[in-house]
This record gives sequence, structure tokens and C-alpha cells, in this order.
Amino acid sequence: MAHIGGADTCLCISLATLPHPPIVVLHLERPLVFFDLEATGTDPQEARVIQIGMQRFVPAPNGAALDDTVDVLVDPEQKVPTKIMDLTGLSTEAIRQAPPFRAHVDRLSPLLDDADLAGYNALAYDLPLLRAEFDRAGQSLPGPDDRVVLDPYRLEQVLRPRTLSALYERYTGAPLDDAHDALRDVEAAGMVLQQQLDEHGIDGTPSDLAELTRGDYLDDQRRLKEDGNAVILCFGKHEGKTLRELQAEHADYFDWMYRTIDDLRPHIDDALE
Repeated sequence: MAHIGGADTCLCISLATLPHPPIVVLHLERPLVFFDLEATGTDPQEARVIQIGMQRFVPAPNGAALDDTVDVLVDPEQKVPTKIMDLTGLSTEAIRQAPPFRAHVDRLSPLLDDADLAGYNALAYDLPLLRAEFDRAGQSLPGPDDRVVLDPYRLEQVLRPRTLSALYERYTGAPLDDAHDALRDVEAAGMVLQQQLDEHGIDGTPSDLAELTRGDYLDDQRRLKEDGNAVILCFGKHEGKTLRELQAEHADYFDWMYRTIDDLRPHIDDALE
């Protein structure tokens, strides 16, 4: 580890894999815990943690210092989908032999109690997942009332806007003149798409690209999403429930959705067959 900065307190960063040392650093006001959770699925309310990674940094006179590290496996006490095992490279046997999440609470709580948090996509996924696991263990997620959560994914969205003008300039190196002129925007969108294909070496039909864009979602509006062997509802008052849960627990809502949202019907039929 290397300490960056002088008298001011700043983040302690490992420089081993960085091509150039950072010039601008993050100043700490209190402990900061970077964390990442691997889990059984993509729904943070339903998934169960299978691995916890944390690094806790604390303020120090000559820069922030790495105070503690956590790298543990967790028994989710349920079957882990094969695609999750393939994705993480974790061993099924090792996970089965690991303690459940509740057995890790006493180890994690002191690290989190006075700390801000940071993690990639943490606001949408890791933080609600961590909070749900603490709830299932009969405890509240420890931390200060004014806790700050830093999410590099959200910060990237601010630093690199996704407007057509911003993407055009990023890919072509030139500003988009006459933005919001309909024909000019058509030409710019075509240029951006071609540059995306070239830069990432993508070759395929429009259908191939649409499937790539959807990812785990079953429809273009991202209302249904595959999660292991289940399909999750991603909209409305029952967001987060599986289709089978919705059908069993809220039959009226399920029937309404099936009758009225025509383009979802084939996906629902496939999921429940």
C-alpha cells in the first residue's frame, strides 16, 4: 500500500496495478469501508450473500491507512444457481462449509459502525442486499445516521453524460453541431452506433444487438428479468417478486398483468410452463 498526500488526510491507494499514480485523491473525514457482495441472484431483497469482501480505511496523520480487510465465504442456506457458481468461480463445497451470514455479524459490525461506505453499484444492489441480510439476522445495519455512500457507478454517470451530444463527441472527438435537429440527430446516432461496434469489435444483426442490450431482461422495457431459474417483476407495487410468487400471492394483479400487457404474455407463458 502507498500513502498519497501530505498533512491532509487522503485515501490510501494500492498503486501496484495503476499505470500512473493518481494526482487527485479522496480526503477522509471518518472511516470508509469499500465493500462488495457476491450473491445468489440479482434481486437484493431476495438474494442471499455467498461472499463478502471489505477493506476499511481510517484517517491517519500522513494519509488514510488500511485498517482491516474481510474476505469470507457465506453459506446462503439455499441452492446457488449454476450460472452464479460459473460467474464467481467459487466452489460449491466451500460455500456449503462456510458459516451463514448471521455468524459473520459480530465480525462485520465493528467495521461498519462508524464508517461511510463505498462500492460499485452499491446504492442499487450491495447496500440493500447487506441491509436485508442484517435484517434477516435480527439486527439493523450498523452505521452513523448521516452515513455517506459513494458509488463509482453513479459518479461515472455524472462525469460521463449519456446524451447523444456527449456520446458523439466522445466517440468522434468533435462536437455535435445542430444537436436536436431531427435529421442531424439521426446521422449522429448512426455514427455513434458504428463507432460503438468498431471500438468493441461487435459484429451482428440488429436482433443480436437488441439481445445484447437486454442482458438478463426479457423485454425491451425491462419489466421482467431472469434471476437464476426465476423471473422477477421489475415494475409496479409488486416489484421484486417472482412471477410464481405473484401468481400465488396476488392472483388478481397477476391476472390483470397477463390480460392487459400483451407483449409480456409470451415471456410469462415461457417462465411458468
